[in-house]
Amino acid sequence: MQLRDSGDEWLDVDHPEVTVFLQQLSSDKARQALSATDNDMVRVIDDLVDLLVANQVLIFTELPERVQSKLLARKQLRKDVNALQNLMIEDEGLF
Repeated sequence: MQLRDSGDEWLDVDHPEVTVFLQQLSSDKARQALSATDNDMVRVIDDLVDLLVANQVLIFTELPERVQSKLLARKQLRKDVNALQNLMIEDEGLF
């Protein structure tokens, strides 16, 4: 360990504190990357459930009620958002 005049502490790259810091940094980046894909995966699952129900591989009413209500709520939210976006696009044409 070396000390510089400015009071900064220099540690070797293989120092245990540096190793812990780098592992934490790597772990945080991995969590952020995983979190960034969560929204995409939710949409994939929504579409997959719709496809399985449409092809009668899965019967919607056989899903647990909580799952049914969540899927229906998401479907309604998506429908509402799409309607608002369409309205905004139509309004842009008026001005």
